[in-house]
Amino acid sequence: MHKILILTDFSSASQHAIHFTQALFADTETEFCLLNAFPLEPEVGFSGAFMLAEQRQLAEKSILELKRQILDRPIPDYHHYRTMVMMGGPVSAVKALLAEEFFDLVVVGATGSGHGELFGSVATDMIRSVSTNVLVVPASAFIRPIRQIVLATDYRSVKDAESFALLTDLAHRKAAQVTLLTIENPKQPNTHAAELSRTYVLNAFAQLQIETYTIHDDDVQHGINAYLDTHTVDLFVMLPHHKGFFDLLRNASVTRPLAYHPRVPLLTLYDTTTALPKSKAANDVPFPTYN
Repeated sequence: MHKILILTDFSSASQHAIHFTQALFADTETEFCLLNAFPLEPEVGFSGAFMLAEQRQLAEKSILELKRQILDRPIPDYHHYRTMVMMGGPVSAVKALLAEEFFDLVVVGATGSGHGELFGSVATDMIRSVSTNVLVVPASAFIRPIRQIVLATDYRSVKDAESFALLTDLAHRKAAQVTLLTIENPKQPNTHAAELSRTYVLNAFAQLQIETYTIHDDDVQHGINAYLDTHTVDLFVMLPHHKGFFDLLRNASVTRPLAYHPRVPLLTLYDTTTALPKSKAANDVPFPTYN
């Protein structure tokens, strides 16, 4: 059974993310946990504590009403729902919850209305900070059968096929084609993946319908957007590194702007082996990642 944590702030974007996720797991037993996390207000003293208690009561009432609305509609018998309200920001709340219980996936809706790409929205901060897979659902995403899944890969940097467990499960259940998209920089041929790395990745998807596609571009994000401009993509998948703050200042992250303004649903797969020693040669580790 899958365990899915869905963040909600009761907005239309978060409502759409719930509907999208229900459709994505419509054919398999799933427990959905609906989480509303609200920030601690700076007020102190009796009046502040009273307002906080009142805010929590309102959140609990709202999330129970949301669950009631979901259960009032036809749903599979093998779908189960529970609710949770936590004080604190969404990212800190999710991290605290993941320390206590495992979830296969965290789902957030995205509208691109954060504080700018550098500091990012809840979606981008979630991808960078939490230790599980994250699905970012844009408010404009169509709810339709998943037929075309694209994994952005350089065929390097991740060494455990278990990282792809959720992706292979989705692709198998949906009978979807998986395209392994590579952006190669023609000015840096020495950075291309070794054939052994490519074979290792392809073998991980041997039981699925796969094809490979290469774009030559010296800018990964530009290459990805060029692909999205010309192809139908139902789900875009990445394996992001956990970049530090100074990497973000240098605009070193590709995942962050893609998640901040997602054009299609974005699934980022968590890999516990991404924190490799700096001395490790890139081609020594055979699985894919884009930052």
